[in-house]
Parts: sequence; C-alpha cells; structure tokens
Amino acid sequence: MSKVLPLDQQVLHVYVALQNLAHGRTVNDIADEIGRSRFATARMVRRARELGLIEVRATVAEPIDVELSARLAQRFGLRSALVVATYSTNELTVREAIAAVTARVIVETIEEDDVVGFTPGRTLVLASRGISTLPSADVVQLTGVGWPRLEDGVEVISNMGRAAGGATYPLYAPILIEPEARVILKHPAIQHTLSRFDHVTKAFLTIGGWPSASLLAQHLTETGELDAYAEQGVIAEYGTSLLDAHGRTVPGLEDRFVGISEEQLHKVDLRVAIGGGEGKERAVSAVLRSGLADVIITDVRSAQLALEEQDDM
Repeated sequence: MSKVLPLDQQVLHVYVALQNLAHGRTVNDIADEIGRSRFATARMVRRARELGLIEVRATVAEPIDVELSARLAQRFGLRSALVVATYSTNELTVREAIAAVTARVIVETIEEDDVVGFTPGRTLVLASRGISTLPSADVVQLTGVGWPRLEDGVEVISNMGRAAGGATYPLYAPILIEPEARVILKHPAIQHTLSRFDHVTKAFLTIGGWPSASLLAQHLTETGELDAYAEQGVIAEYGTSLLDAHGRTVPGLEDRFVGISEEQLHKVDLRVAIGGGEGKERAVSAVLRSGLADVIITDVRSAQLALEEQDDM
C-alpha cells in the first residue's frame, strides 16, 4: 500500500507536474529549479497523476473522442480524424451530431479566395444551415443530386454561397443520367459549373452506404440495376466513385455520373469525408481504405468498425 504523501510533498508534486504538463517546461529545467535529479523529477510527475493530485483531461469544445480520432488518423494515414462521441443508433441523432462538428470544421478550414466544393448530402444540408459567415470564397457543387427535387439538393450550395459571398456554381442535374441524356451537360449553366472542378482547392463530400443509406443505391434498386453492382462488392459511394470493401473503385457508371471525376478529386488539395451512423459503418471503412480522403468526420461505431476490419486484413 502506498504511503500517503505529506502535504508539503503533495504541493511539490503538484507544482512539478503542472510545470511540466500545463506549462510545457522540460523535466531537466524543473529538476534544476527544485534541486532534484531529472529521474526523480520525472517520477514526481508520474506519481502526481497516479495519486490523483492532478487531472489530465480533454477540453475540446465539441464532443470528440480524442483517443479514437488519433488512432483512426494514424492507422489510415490521414491528416486528421474527428470521431464524434455519439453512441446513438438513431440515424437522425448521429447525422445531427456529425453535422454540428462538420459545420465547425468548414468555418475553421475555408480561407479567403478558396474554391470550395460540396456534395449535396443530407449531413451537409444540416451543416450548411448552421453557418452564417465564411471567408470570401467561391462555392462549387461537386455532383448532381440524388433527390427527386433538385431544389432540395442544391440547398447546400445556396447556403454556403450566401455565407461565403463569392461566386456560386450549382449543378442542376441528377447525379446519374442515361447516356443518351448527356446532351443536358452541354447547357451553359452546367458547363459553367463543370469547368470549375479543376480549380477546387478544398472538397467536402458525404459518404453513401449501400444499400440502405444511399439515395443512389435506392435509385438503382428502382431501375433494377442494384444487384449487378452488389455482386461486384459495392458497399459505398463517395463523390462519383463506387467502392468495394477494400476501397477499390468498381467501374460501370462512369459515363452516367454527373460530377467531379475520381481523377479530378485526387488533385484537390484537401478532401474531407463526412458520414456515419446506421448503414454507413462499412462504407466509412471503404472510403478510409480508398485513399480518397485526407480528413474523416464520423461517429464512434463507424470508427471502431474501421479499426477492427483493418486489423483483420
């Protein structure tokens, strides 16, 4: 049983630990000040924590699982990961939590004169509603819409464009069209948007989880095409890429997609993947393995599954 430290020793231990952990002073510097060896000083820092004399805790304003975020970023070679600390299985609850963090990331990431691309996903719709002001930047819609009502799909671009005050480039077209309908892409307004894809500096894209958490998958179900892609292992869509469990691109819809190509997306300086919750857990893993994202914003369950599946591979 550890001997209880006298009060004066408790005070000394707390002082040493705070100088090291809170003020960033080196152990050697503190050791010189108190007249102890650096080994004895390091032990004092450790013992102060073990005895509960000081407490080290995260003070991140948003509900983020800091440890899980760090593990995810390291395992998949990301610039950063933000794992939202929600354990809910309710789809809307998870989406709202991810959207709140996404809104903050957007505000903190966009800089003056950026050309910022967004997909019209449901999480980004929620995030855009919480943003009133951004640095002056151009806003580009990166894909067509998976909604039956196009005006709902372009809400993200409308809201972000209003906040940024720069030029806005909406894409009034479905995300998937028949080859014979590609003549629509010659419309000047659509051409105007498509021409901006090569200039995008930062991209925010939502993740679609097949088959239950993807509007595109629902559309392919209605047209009787879903089974063909399911047999090829498609479990996710990201931008205009269909991905299997290994993060590999599954071909087949290239000539029918309306949006930024995978090749163009690879050239974007910063690519942020957004998604999680029921039906998207495996899709998040696929996007992480694809190399198409630099940053991920997801939930705890999706992050844990991604790490577990990576360990099994």
